[in-house]
Amino acid sequence: MAYLPTYRLRLYRNFKAISTADYHGIVRYYEQFEEAIGTLDMEEYFDCTLAYTEALYEVGNYRQHLVMCDHLIEVVIMQNIETWGGEDIYTKLLFRKAKSLYQQEEYPESAYILRELIKLQPRNPQPVRYLRGCLTRQKPEWLTKTRALAIAFTLLAAATIALEMFVVRPFFLDYYQAALLVHNILMVSAVLTFAGGEFWHGWRCHKEACLFAQKMLARKKASAKD
Repeated sequence: MAYLPTYRLRLYRNFKAISTADYHGIVRYYEQFEEAIGTLDMEEYFDCTLAYTEALYEVGNYRQHLVMCDHLIEVVIMQNIETWGGEDIYTKLLFRKAKSLYQQEEYPESAYILRELIKLQPRNPQPVRYLRGCLTRQKPEWLTKTRALAIAFTLLAAATIALEMFVVRPFFLDYYQAALLVHNILMVSAVLTFAGGEFWHGWRCHKEACLFAQKMLARKKASAKD
């Protein structure tokens, strides 16, 4: 459908008149006039679509946001758009895509994109932080076993309490202190096993993300010298 230049101008102005913080308003307007927005000049179209894509993320529509990120990345490549608003638009869109995947708990996919971003921008701390989060939320088998062991210690401690109350105190009072000691050891073991496993996993993920960033930075410096 053909639209008059005056209509397209008014359409763009009305879109830009929406507050940048009114994310729901941006989404509603874009989706209502999506066909007409598609006929705008490339810069105006990209401006509107980028704002719409950002708004989708802010309102929590991550699935649609991923679709639009892929579309805009394709536009950026096809139109050879390097910067937008003073920012590297390609890496910005990639980071937004990684964050959407992160929000949807698609951690391996998000981590893959974040690693690629770190290769491009090893000094940028944000991808490193999100990569650490992705790694932390991917629970290895050993951590699952550690948690199971902590639960087992807790259940044994609970059983020891029952034994103290209904058997040791009424009939074997001389063994009460020993039973209490066993209970305390089991509880401490449960806490230390759980906390130790979580701490070790978090530390390993932090170290892996930081070492990867350091490795990419060293590689980039070496490439710059060649």
